[in-house]
Amino acid sequence: MRRKIRGAAAALLVVVGAGLFALAPPAGAQTGSGVGLCTTITGVQNVGNVAIGQRFVLQLAPTCVFNVGAAITVTVNGINIPGKVANASGFVLVDITVVSATQLSIDDPVLTPAICGTNTVTARGPSSTAQGGISTQTANFTITCPVVQVVATPVTSTGRLSLTGANTLRYVAVALALVAAGSMALVVTRRRRAAATL
Repeated sequence: MRRKIRGAAAALLVVVGAGLFALAPPAGAQTGSGVGLCTTITGVQNVGNVAIGQRFVLQLAPTCVFNVGAAITVTVNGINIPGKVANASGFVLVDITVVSATQLSIDDPVLTPAICGTNTVTARGPSSTAQGGISTQTANFTITCPVVQVVATPVTSTGRLSLTGANTLRYVAVALALVAAGSMALVVTRRRRAAATL
């Protein structure tokens, strides 16, 4: 009889232990480790083409969202934009005006260089959902600049020789005067010799 009671107690302990084991959460789901479950910690979005004079609001929306209210480091073409904070959705908004082919206005007070072609905005900040705790999002937009056409001016011929920078007329006149003086001296010398022999 005692054997039956011991066997039943052991079986009851096995059943209760298995039930408790099944109810326990897996070790990987424990909180407080500081590592989020989101693995897409970097992302790139393409905004498309914008024209000179155009204003648009760029929403940097990472897959692993930023912590709400956290300070986010934002750069536009390598220039730091101060005071950026993640909104209630975990995104960052950047107000951009293309002032000219060489200048952007960011959130109105900050001026940054612009490029005809691809321009880059990058946001980096804390994210409790991201593995490693940091999320980065990059956005590219292309400024389309007008093509400057060079129009060739037709050259009209005036019938004169072009000047090469040296004015030789004076030297030609001096050379002709020396030749004339030499010729006259030769003639006079020959006449004197001819008169002397007579």
